[in-house]
Amino acid sequence: MERIPLSSVEELLRLVDDRRPPPDRPLGGILLESGLIDPAQLDQALARQGRERNKHLGRILVESGVLNAGQIHQALARKFGIPCVALDQLPLDAAVLARLPAEFAVQHTVLPLAESGERLIVALENPLDAATLELIRFNTGASVIPVLASAEDIALAHSRCYSKVDEDEALEVARPDTAYSDPEAEAPEDPAARAATRRPIVRLLNAIILQGIMRHASDVNIRPERERIDVYYRVDGGLQFSRSLHKSLLPALVSRLKIIGHMNIAERRLPQEGNARLRRGGRDIDLRVSVIPTVNGESVVIRILDKEVGLKPFAGLGLPEREAGEMLRILQRPHGLLLVAGPTGSGKSTTLYALLNEVRATGAHILSVEDPVEYGMEGVEQVQIADRIGLGFAEVLRRFLRHDPDVIMVGEIRDGETAAIACQAALTGHLVMSTLHTNSAPDTVARLIDMGVEPYILASILLGVMSQRLIRLICPHCSRSQEAPPQAGEGRDGGGGFLRGAGCAACNFTGYRGRRVICEVLPVTPGIAALIGANAPAAELAGLAREQGMVSLLDQALRLAREGRTSLEEALAIAGA
Repeated sequence: MERIPLSSVEELLRLVDDRRPPPDRPLGGILLESGLIDPAQLDQALARQGRERNKHLGRILVESGVLNAGQIHQALARKFGIPCVALDQLPLDAAVLARLPAEFAVQHTVLPLAESGERLIVALENPLDAATLELIRFNTGASVIPVLASAEDIALAHSRCYSKVDEDEALEVARPDTAYSDPEAEAPEDPAARAATRRPIVRLLNAIILQGIMRHASDVNIRPERERIDVYYRVDGGLQFSRSLHKSLLPALVSRLKIIGHMNIAERRLPQEGNARLRRGGRDIDLRVSVIPTVNGESVVIRILDKEVGLKPFAGLGLPEREAGEMLRILQRPHGLLLVAGPTGSGKSTTLYALLNEVRATGAHILSVEDPVEYGMEGVEQVQIADRIGLGFAEVLRRFLRHDPDVIMVGEIRDGETAAIACQAALTGHLVMSTLHTNSAPDTVARLIDMGVEPYILASILLGVMSQRLIRLICPHCSRSQEAPPQAGEGRDGGGGFLRGAGCAACNFTGYRGRRVICEVLPVTPGIAALIGANAPAAELAGLAREQGMVSLLDQALRLAREGRTSLEEALAIAGA
């Protein structure tokens, strides 16, 4: 369903006034016409609906993994004649926004857009959510006219409109003269601990975290400086400054995080780590919290682990057809070692979980050892390592070999002992998957040999290596032409021009919006295995792999730049990382 761009409230009002109810049509017919499902999928869903009469067709299709909730909402909006609008160019009035509390709007993924008489026009992700519509009517006393908008559009609008929290109220709680300077203070008598439980600090921290979720940030950084606290979000791999807070808020904010992360609130001299979970929009979001003491106070990083973002089906990774096919062929092998390589933050864990998801469908007995377990996965027995009690990767792997697995996933091969046991598991009839921090697929072979794995053993068990990066895509709202040096090759449409992002509100003035995977896949053919067994240099492996069809990271990045999907600078920087 195509979104209708709006540039004024008058356009929105005309759109609402001019809408006419469409002829009554079944949801299944609309989904078929849109090409979202095929007749066989519809027949299966209708058959299931016949058995489970209390379930709607849309819910069945979502539970089956055929469609997502957003696609069902769009089809229902089309069925009932509800407009689907784009919000990025629509000016929003502060008085209209104030009709709903910010916390309510964020929690329910709604946004008030305009008023006309007794009518309040509200954008919702699900415009047929009767319970939310009734809550809006109760809060505003208005007649609510729903329109459909994507969750992403609503979240971006929230980011623009609700970025401020009542900081003055928070400062009244956290500002007393003192007293946060005593590192020996016990938690029950600690003013910071008391302030951490009060509503203004709770609201402030919730707003900081929710902003991170709405911006699709992977991490939130709360950094103490000499006179202030700076808040940053890591979005698409880069840090974006958000705001500064008064320095006196730091002890209460950190104490609040320690409380929800189950850490020692009285300990301020040693680093600590904790975990928390929150619910938003009916889904669980896990937080991994790291606190370290600095000369300016305790610094915090919050890793946001959202299953909807981090757990993807293999087809949802967006791999090129050749590389996806190679990985699926490797997964069909009954035993051996499959590795995903790349630097920190390159999406290795997401790929590994997607591969596990493919294997899980076969009914195999899967064991995984991770540090930490980032996402819980049904049908996989996951073990969290705990070095403090001697439960490391190597020890868990030894126990796994006696636990009748078909497939073993190792979160990361960090040392020679773990590498040796992983190779032993692959030799004894198990499919072993893991990650390694290397820059390219051929370099991964050399790294394992450096860890002490014998080349002849590696040649016999290694199935393939996928090396990957996450490359930023140009923001579609602010893309501009860019001339490139002759050695860069031809750009779009065979010309010399490439694109770049000029920066706008939609991309937080970075010029980029979203990322995708680029990868090189090195399947171990007999020729590659012979070179590995002979301990050949990585350059020789890379040469033969390219002759056999491997497309390098640099070539893939440059192809995206020539297609106008990323900038030339990003392609060269990412491929050289």
